[in-house]
Amino acid sequence: MLTQSALRELRSYYRALGDVNRLRIVQILATEGEQPVSELARRLRISQPLMSWHLRRLRRAGIIRMERLGREVRCSFDREKFAELNARGHRVLMNRVEVQL
Repeated sequence: MLTQSALRELRSYYRALGDVNRLRIVQILATEGEQPVSELARRLRISQPLMSWHLRRLRRAGIIRMERLGREVRCSFDREKFAELNARGHRVLMNRVEVQL
């Protein structure tokens, strides 16, 4: 049984992945590696403020990391945290399915 805190963390994770733009950001970072925020905004053709909002959701969910290098902010995919949250969500859902059977 997961604690309320762990369940809230999973909720944040799934909500963060519930948007096409955020999924595209994760895909780019997972396949191409670290990217500057400005490059992500350019590639997705969205404004800098909207990109910052999407990145904040992903960072709070633990899916990406952000690092300031001078005036530039760079983003990277946190594979370990993503795998951990994905596995936890899978266990929760599979346990729920087994109980219902």
